[in-house]
Amino acid sequence: MILEILLVFSINGSPNQISDRIFESYEECSEFVNEVAQGTVVNSDYAFQFLSVDQLLFEGQCISKEDYWKSKEV
Repeated sequence: MILEILLVFSINGSPNQISDRIFESYEECSEFVNEVAQGTVVNSDYAFQFLSVDQLLFEGQCISKEDYWKSKEV
């Protein structure tokens, strides 16, 4: 089974968005977020929160596609 990891995020409290890119692992998603944030911002449950250089607040999580859709069924 191929793992599909989504990057779910919001900017300044806006409704959640899902990135166009689908990652093959949590680590790949975490590395991408940390690179964008220019620091280590992803925690142990793959959630993150950081301010961009232009002071936008990014909050979100790297989550499996399956878990994301399960959370939407609640």
